[in-house]
Amino acid sequence: MKRVRWAMPLALAVALLLSACAGTVRGLQGSPLRSILVTGTGWARLNPDVGIVTLGVQTQGPDIAEAVSENNRRADQVRAAIREAGVADEDVQTSNFSVWTQQQYDEFGNLTGELTYWVDNTLLIKLRELDRLGDLLQAALGRGANTVQGISYSVEDPTAALDAARVEALEDAHAQAAQMAADAGVVLGEVISI
Repeated sequence: MKRVRWAMPLALAVALLLSACAGTVRGLQGSPLRSILVTGTGWARLNPDVGIVTLGVQTQGPDIAEAVSENNRRADQVRAAIREAGVADEDVQTSNFSVWTQQQYDEFGNLTGELTYWVDNTLLIKLRELDRLGDLLQAALGRGANTVQGISYSVEDPTAALDAARVEALEDAHAQAAQMAADAGVVLGEVISI
């Protein structure tokens, strides 16, 4: 299975106070503050460690009670297959359950007055072992799932990577502000807002 890189860009806008070359800050004496506003960017690149699989069961029929009952039966089988594939119950949730009707037409395009009821039950599955994706899909589809809406990848705990990206973004912002201040012939002061 090809690993997908998961990137989290983090941009921080940092305003830095400028003081005059003599080192005084006129903004503190009633004059407007002069500032440089820069956007620093930091990146965190991680391999995903969880996959979010969206799949479901869709049934149809002329009787709504039968269509819902069949859908529930098959959805229960799919949940059992997912559990047998090693996914914990707390990592499976119903994300959508809907019922809608479809008018029926004869061969001439005239309404017949008959309805077909469609029932859709969509599950959201958090897969923590990405190398088992094929097994999970095989098990679910083999036991009654007939729709796969997609798979997205994420990182369970991005805290450390976000911390590193924030540091990188601040360093980038400071470097930009320092260069701009030097080019403008002014002294860079303290950070006034982030």
